[in-house]
Amino acid sequence: MALLGQLEQWIGGLKDKRILDLGGGPGQYSVAFAQRGARVTWHDVSRTYQTIASKRAAEAGVNLDFSLGYLENAQRFIGSPFDLVFVRLVWSYCRSDRAFAKLVYSLVKPGGAAYIDSHTPVFEEVRGIRRLSYFLNNYLGWKIGHPHPPHGRVARLLHSYPVDLMVLNYSSSLNDKIFIVKAKVAGT
Repeated sequence: MALLGQLEQWIGGLKDKRILDLGGGPGQYSVAFAQRGARVTWHDVSRTYQTIASKRAAEAGVNLDFSLGYLENAQRFIGSPFDLVFVRLVWSYCRSDRAFAKLVYSLVKPGGAAYIDSHTPVFEEVRGIRRLSYFLNNYLGWKIGHPHPPHGRVARLLHSYPVDLMVLNYSSSLNDKIFIVKAKVAGT
């Protein structure tokens, strides 16, 4: 996985890093992080995915911590923030883009990082009532259903917080890829 190699470079390796795989799904990234020596917390709403991820971890001989709940239920971890919060292709399932950006930022320890890969509305053809859902989300910030955030929104929301580094990859109109390093000291 080339992405893991890039993340290792950006955060100085994965060994002994605490990672939250937020929306971890079937666990392929959770297991890959753990195989590289990270201490991984898998968080997702699906018991079926938890079973799959648990089996995958056992087969790989690695340990994962499991947390079951909606994306916003990850607030339970704010008291012990992570070296890396990994959010891949699940952003649309949050209740509020603004509140979720704040949560993701809060889950990262000072000097830690977050990686977000979020589909944009271009990812799918939007018709009928879903078209209204996207209009309301794009122009008013109201989420009905699970619309993907408009291009650039996630980065703008995260940029409103103190960060030491932000790397944006907009090479595809289908998704935005964002990497941030949280400021080590508040206000820098």
